[in-house]
This record gives sequence, structure tokens and C-alpha cells, in this order.
Amino acid sequence: MDTVKIDATNFSNLSKTIKGNIVPGQKLRDVQFKVLEDLAAAIVNSMGPVGSNTMILRGNSDADLVAEYTKDGNKIIKNIHYLNPIEAAIKSEIENATTTIEKKVGDGTSTVVLMSYYIFKSLIEKEKDLPRNPYEIMRLFKIAVNNLSEYIRINGREAELADIRRIAYIATNGNNEVADIISDIYKEYGMDVFIDVSASTDENTYVRSYDGVTIDVGYSDPAMINSIDKAVSTIRSSANTGAVRVYHFQDPIDTAEMNNFFMKIIEENIIKKATTGQFTVPTVILAPKIGRDTSAYMRRLVSLLHQYPEEAYSQKPQILIVTNYAGLDENYVDHISQLCGCKPIRKYIDEDLHQMDVENGLAPTIDTVVNDFCGYCGLVEASADTTKFVDPVMMYETDEEGNKILDENGKPVLSTVYQNIINFLEAEYKNAKETGSHAGTLGALKRQKNAIQANMVEIFVGGISISDRDSLRDLVEDAVLNCRSAAANGVGFGANMMGYSILNKSKDGENENMNTMYNIIKEAYKESILRLYETKFSSNEAQSILDGMCVRGMTYDLQTDKYEEVPTSIETEPAILDTISKIIGIMFTANQALLQSPTYTDKYLM
Repeated sequence: MDTVKIDATNFSNLSKTIKGNIVPGQKLRDVQFKVLEDLAAAIVNSMGPVGSNTMILRGNSDADLVAEYTKDGNKIIKNIHYLNPIEAAIKSEIENATTTIEKKVGDGTSTVVLMSYYIFKSLIEKEKDLPRNPYEIMRLFKIAVNNLSEYIRINGREAELADIRRIAYIATNGNNEVADIISDIYKEYGMDVFIDVSASTDENTYVRSYDGVTIDVGYSDPAMINSIDKAVSTIRSSANTGAVRVYHFQDPIDTAEMNNFFMKIIEENIIKKATTGQFTVPTVILAPKIGRDTSAYMRRLVSLLHQYPEEAYSQKPQILIVTNYAGLDENYVDHISQLCGCKPIRKYIDEDLHQMDVENGLAPTIDTVVNDFCGYCGLVEASADTTKFVDPVMMYETDEEGNKILDENGKPVLSTVYQNIINFLEAEYKNAKETGSHAGTLGALKRQKNAIQANMVEIFVGGISISDRDSLRDLVEDAVLNCRSAAANGVGFGANMMGYSILNKSKDGENENMNTMYNIIKEAYKESILRLYETKFSSNEAQSILDGMCVRGMTYDLQTDKYEEVPTSIETEPAILDTISKIIGIMFTANQALLQSPTYTDKYLM
């Protein structure tokens, strides 16, 4: 039998003769490039402190038409829409990636989009000189990004109060009032303060403070959101329901026994009461992981929560599940569990030990797990990526009637449990520093201490109109997140000059291909920096300013028109580079697209 040989060069022509949903690689690459170019052009004018606003219109008629003005990069990307599916999908990937970076450091969307465009363009131009396998190219690119990020972190320093005010001032486009508010909060509560941002109900901006701790992981499913305005799940105490109950599964819920405990808690506190019209018990469950069998039960719970429309959110069962935090050090959650007074729910291998702990009340049974193994908290609130625990029961010393004991200044006395946790973390940090531990280890211990020590403050942003308020709120949120990251991780200098300075001084990489990667990143940095300064100056003036920054090793401040240090979180550039790596990695390794229907194919093959 004769073997049929297919000429690979003719593959791209097959879809022209066969009406299918396949878009070949080169056509896909062209669309990817055009979308990146389009997004970069749309966002470049919003860059930096002198960048301008974009007007975003919503509504289908004059009666419901609303205009919003913003220079927030992520919001601009979010409101750009494309008619065709590949363009829409690429834009969606970039939107998701830039949302993640904004939540980490409060800034960087414009730089991510712009540098992604220049890097993608350079990779296409130099592809013939690089390894043929796109995955190998991306592996080299990732190595270059990781190496550069480590060099940047080495050059950071601890944040000071003056840095906080400067970061807030820059991030809010020179708003002295807000910069003073944020600076005063850090001055009063210390560098460990956790600041949240909400909308005021009038033109006034004001501050509210409360006590609590926080972790960087949020609700397990958006169905648990019960607040329309803030897109959060708020579980609170009340006279009808009592304090918030907190359950801590110390091990994954992936055995029959752990699954039974999990379902028992939800059945007793939520399902039975919700189906009979009673007040549900405010319930928070912490678990490092939920197994497949338990996930099936979770779907039933999520279905129940979806039955409540937005107008009935106030009646929604008060249930919050926080899981998939395996990336966090286990002490994060253990310490919160201790402050809430939880008895950990564990697995046992040794049956004799299990039985002994049951008899001593240290291990639950199906009859004791609901009432005897919960801790208590005044309020727990979770967003998509953070959960804060307000007024946990063991945070302060109390008298026999449960009232907080006050010191001579009228402030609550911190409990022995709390002090022991802080002392443990300080000792661990001191030991790690003395033994020369890696910066990442020191940073992790510092963040744990910050999470436990953090006072919580909420800034309510006001405005004379909704658009005025929301525009300022975007800037305040960016400022708060960058200040928070700087306080936790350290300070570098802004305008993306740290990475460019390092690459500008470095002459040799590990090999020719690595040198190519470093040069591609360096040129993307250069073009991005030039575009930033071209928001205020001509192209020649921007180039002259960049040359001056390289000579001085210092940023040119667009607000003061001086060469000086412009502080930002040391994690800003590593977060930008990591986000770019994810965007480019997804796009560059795609060798074709399969559309949702052949009806769209002609749009790409004409």
C-alpha cells in the first residue's frame, strides 16, 4: 500500500478549502500582535503622573448614559471590547493578568501592556535566530525574568514613613490631602497597618479603624459574595445569630471522616436553618485543600447560594469557605486559628492516639465538631484575594464577664496568646537573619508578623459626583496597595528604572541566547520609559532625560522636574516582569486557534 505524504507547507492552505474552525499559527500570530499594538496605543496616554484620563461611557440610551473618567490602566483595558473572538480572548487574558498585578502592588498595568507589546514584537523579529521550539524560547525568557527580578530585590531597602507619603503622593497624581491621610495612618498605626478602601456616601473622605488580622487568600467561590458594592463576602455577628464561628481544618478535607465533619458543620449551621426559614449561624471554614468528594457537596452549597439574587443578598446564608492556601506558610492560618480560639480539626494515623484525643476533647466526633471545635470572631470579610478577621476572641485580655481589659491609656490589653505569637515570629526572624537566610525567607517571616500585627484602617473616599469619587478611589486603591507592598517588602525607585539600569550595566549573559533575552527586555524597558516621559516632553527631550537618568543612576520625577529617587515597592518591577512572562508565554507558545464555530473563520482567512 502506498504511503500518502503530506507537505507541511500546505497545512495553512487546508482551511481555505475545508470550511472548518482552524486558524493557522501565522494568522493567529498576526492577530496577537495587532491586539497588543492596539492595547498599547490605547493605554500609553494614561501612563505616569501626567498621564491623562480616559472617558468610559456606559448605557444604551440618554436616560441611563453614564460617563466615568479614569487613568487606571486595568479599568481602561477592562472596558475595551472587540467584535471578533480571538481578539476578545487575547484581551481577556491580558485583563486577567493585569488585574492580578494591580492587586499585588497597585500599579503596573500600563507598563505590562506596553512592554509585552515591545517584547512580543522583538521575539517575532528575532525568532529565526533563537531555538526553534517556542517552549525553549519561553524557558530562556523566564530564566532571564527570574534572574533580573532577584537582582532588583537585592537593591531594595526597608520602607520609611517619608517613602510612604511620597508613594501615596505620586500614586494619587499629587493629591496632598490623600497623601497626608495615608501617611498619618502609617504614622499612627505603624508600618504593619492594613488599609482598605471603600466609597463614601457623600463628598467627604474619612477614616475608620478597627482591630484584626489578615491573610492573602479570599473566598473559595464568588457565590459567597453578599455585598453588591464591594464584591466581598462579609460574615458578621449579630444579636440574632451570635458571634461568627470559625472552624479550622488543619489538614486537607480528603478523607471520609474529614468530609463528614465538613458536611456536618454546614448542615447544622447553614442548610437546615436556611431551608426552615431560620437565621443561619455565621460560619467561616478554613481548609488548606478540599478533595474531590467534598467538592461535589460544595456544588450543592453553591447552588443554594445562587438562589439569592442581588436584591436579596441581605438574606443570604452567612457562609464563607477559605481554601487553597497551600502556598502560604502554615503558620499564617495556625496563628489566626489560635487568635479565634479554634480547636484544630486534624487527621490521625495512630488510632490509639486518636481515641485518647477524643476522650480529652482534642479530637472531634460527629457529635462534637459543630459546637466544641469552633472559634469566634466579631467579623470576617473576604474579597477574591484577601480575608480579614476583625476582633478575634483571643486577641485581647478579658474579664470574667468577657469585657476587654483596658490599660492606663484606655486601650485594650493584648492577650498572652497574641504576645506569644509575636514573640515566636520575632525570634524566628532574628534567627533567620543571624544565620544568613535567603531574603525570601526573611520576607516571608516579616509578612507573617505584619499579618498578625496589622491594625486595620478603612479609607472612605468621597466625591462631588459618582464619577469624581470613583476616579479618586481608583488612585487611592493603587496608592494603598503600593504602600502596603513597600511596607512589607521594601522600597526601590520607580519609572521602571531599576531593571533598565541593571540591564544597561550588564554586558554578558550565560550564552548568546540568554544575551538576546536580556537585550529584548532591555529594549522593551527603554521604549516603555521613553513613552512615559513623552507624555510630557518631546521624543528628543525624553531621550535626553533617559540618558541623564542612566548617568545619575536616578529617576527623573515628572512632578518636580528633578532627578531624584522616586520610591515604589521593590516588588513592583518583579511583579511586572512576572506578569509579562505569563502573557508572552501563553501567546508565544500558541501555534493555532480553534474557533467556537466555523462561521468566524472567514474573518481571519481572508
